[in-house]
Amino acid sequence: MPRLDAPAKVDGSANFAGDVRLADMVHAAVRTGPLGASKLIAIDRAAAERVPGVVAAIANDRWAAAAGTTAYAATRGLDAMRPRFETAGPVPDDAAIGAALTRALGEAGTRMATRGDPDAALASGRGIEARYTVAAGVHAAVETPTATAWMHDGRLELWIGTQAPGHAARAAAEAAGIASDAVVVHPMLVGGGFGEALEAEVAAQAAVLAVEMKRPVSLAWSRDEATRADAFRAPAAARLKATLAANGAILGWRASVAAPATGAALARRLVGGAAVEAALAGRGGDRYAVAGADPVYRLPALAVDHHGVDLGLPTGHLRGGAHGYTAFFTESFIDEVARAASNEPVSFRIGMLGGAPRLARCLSTVAALGGWEGGVPGSGQGVAAHAFRGSFVAVLAEARLDGDRVVVDRLVAAVDCGRVVHPDIVRQQIEGGLIFGLAHALGASTGFARGLATARGMGALALPRLAETPDITVEVIRSDEEPGGVGEIAMPPVAPAIANALFAATGRRFRNLPLVGQRGGA
Repeated sequence: MPRLDAPAKVDGSANFAGDVRLADMVHAAVRTGPLGASKLIAIDRAAAERVPGVVAAIANDRWAAAAGTTAYAATRGLDAMRPRFETAGPVPDDAAIGAALTRALGEAGTRMATRGDPDAALASGRGIEARYTVAAGVHAAVETPTATAWMHDGRLELWIGTQAPGHAARAAAEAAGIASDAVVVHPMLVGGGFGEALEAEVAAQAAVLAVEMKRPVSLAWSRDEATRADAFRAPAAARLKATLAANGAILGWRASVAAPATGAALARRLVGGAAVEAALAGRGGDRYAVAGADPVYRLPALAVDHHGVDLGLPTGHLRGGAHGYTAFFTESFIDEVARAASNEPVSFRIGMLGGAPRLARCLSTVAALGGWEGGVPGSGQGVAAHAFRGSFVAVLAEARLDGDRVVVDRLVAAVDCGRVVHPDIVRQQIEGGLIFGLAHALGASTGFARGLATARGMGALALPRLAETPDITVEVIRSDEEPGGVGEIAMPPVAPAIANALFAATGRRFRNLPLVGQRGGA
């Protein structure tokens, strides 16, 4: 069956926020300062106004903008403005972020999940421990944050690709100094939001510009601005520990995850108000920040602890949420434990899935489809499995190193998402999720220096190109269970499957995301 929106997207007639054109409209470009307590201290207004096509140079404490008859003129005007910012207090950088995560893991955390007596279990048997880190993830959507605003007749009209229209309306109203019910939001197609379209900073900026200019304003963030002002998937670190019985069975398991409280931050931004503050008051841990860290495996004693940390970064939702890093932690460590117990990784996992037969079937299916060789040295094969949003998925990866470059030759996925209404759409979502997971395994992340993201353009994000796309096989398992989600489930297990495949190829563990640029460890 054809997708209803496909023809318009192919022939270019589909309208996105950047396609809006209104009478007397101007285009705008904006630049914010470094992360932290940054304040705009100077601009060269005269230089901007000398640029052909520039009609205004606008500045406030947080950002500077130039408006022009074309987007090109606005961008040139903004460059001529040479905005200069001053930052009070510390600014995020890689060293500070790494130190903060390490420090948080060394402090007491909040117990978010427990089964049995984990402390007693971890004190017995043979202990295994490993530490993992994940860099800040960026959305890198095809369409950067864009909004068109028009203030007229006492109301503000807003054209924006948004996943939270109410939030966008409130942000625009507050910025414009009007009531929320005086804002009319026209939701446009989202050019691959991946969670970025939950944010509303571009709506607030467009509203300010529309009020200031007294005419319609189309504001599109540059790729550089979209990266430096992103609501990043939080950097995170984890320390996992397990103890093994003499027969190789897991006796105890503890996952300690250090990450910012992104769930609380999202609740405050998207909903806000006294009710949200009351619900958050006194809460020590953040369930969003450790979502997916409680494995589906049958473990007699388990503990999941959240170690909250303030990294000075704006964090938000990215496709897969915290599952994007907790699955990497869990499935990489499960593979390490299986090897320490002298067990084959697939059968080791299946042996602990008596309470989750659907996931066990996904694992056996992906092993058969992928020609699983047991993950023996030199095979370059790795597996990972995950349960998410009522669905189950297993991924087999074939990967190798070409010098310092990670090459992924093949991805095989088996998915049980319950009853399937439209098989083609499910398959497309799974394939897209695999590619998205591949991107975040090998790149789609950034470090920080002096409060600025170091990965500034698309070229610095190491996104997979068509020529680098692996061979992909997807099996959707027939099921009569209730339908589950498919939009995000394929993303989380890709990175650990590739990391486990690299171990089989090289004999070295890759415990940090992204996987590129690492030598691997023992």
